[in-house]
Order: sequence, then structure tokens, then C-alpha cells
Amino acid sequence: MSHLLLAAALCLTAAPAAGVAPAGQFYAEGEYFTLTVPDGWTKKEPGLGLSDAEKKVFGAEFFGPAADGLAVLVGAHYYAPGNLLHATPEKFIKLHAAPAIGVNLDGKVYGPVKAGKAGNYYAKVFERKTFEYQPKDALHPKKIHIYEKFHVVPVKNGFYVLHYYAPMDLAKANLKKYEAVVASFKPLKR
Repeated sequence: MSHLLLAAALCLTAAPAAGVAPAGQFYAEGEYFTLTVPDGWTKKEPGLGLSDAEKKVFGAEFFGPAADGLAVLVGAHYYAPGNLLHATPEKFIKLHAAPAIGVNLDGKVYGPVKAGKAGNYYAKVFERKTFEYQPKDALHPKKIHIYEKFHVVPVKNGFYVLHYYAPMDLAKANLKKYEAVVASFKPLKR
């Protein structure tokens, strides 16, 4: 999941000083969910491929500050029943909370899956530390360590995923902003 510096350059402001409570702007994803996005973060435009309606996955991602060609990203998605990506929240967790083939050959770090909250709703929470290489087309790209955190919220009809992605240099400084997004989350499909 590479996020180019160009997209991050669209961000209007940098992170506020430490100790300042993150402000935000209200965001509604149709009839699926609402949350508060950090001020100045930029919504990622949809890419090529199937539409949200075709995939039955509805959501948005927002870019924040950037380092080493990668931007901090906060995403929220609703996976409707019958979606084309992940049939159940358990399958999503199994795919993202542990090495895909069951053996960690490349040194990524996976944390345990724990009970938690997203807004006032039950969630399964886990984190992982991975890496990307930038620039991807370079002969000797730089290895950039990435921190990710997930909140998976099961509901009667489908499930939600809130996701935090940040280069390690920016992860700690922006984690409170992600936590504010998670605290503001309200699912509209239950």
C-alpha cells in the first residue's frame, strides 16, 4: 500500500504541536458511517477498478503528514454482506493480523488481537509493524518501517474496519489523531 509524496503534498496543514487536542471536521460516508477527520487532512480520490457498489465496500481514506515519500493515512470502510474482498470480520483479521502464509519470513511484527472499542461499539483491535521500499523503481530503495493499527467492528449485517498507516517516524506523533477518529466513529448500518 504505497502512498506517494505527491498525494501527501495535497495536505493543507502539518500536525499540530504536541499536547494540542486534535480538532476535526465531520465526515459522513453515505448511509454507512460518520466520523471526525483531522483538520487539514486530504481525502484520497478513488482509483481505477471496480466501484464501491460493485465491490460492496464503502469508505474513505485520508492523507496526513508525509515522510520518505509515504503519507500517514487513516481509513474507514464498511464491508457489506456479500462483498468481494472479505466475507467475514474473522477472515479479515486472519489475513491482516498474522503472516499470510503462516510463517513470518520477512521479519514483520504482528501484535495480538485484543478486545477494544471504536466509538461506543465493540471492536477487535490489532497492530503490526511492516515495511515498504521507496522509491519502488530504484535499484537500491530505502527500507521504510511502517506502523499499522486496525479496529474491526462486527455488526449484524457486515463489518467495519478503521485503519491507521504511518511511517514509523510519524506514527507516534499522529496516533492520537487516529484515536480521535476511532472515538468519533458511528456506524449507521448495524
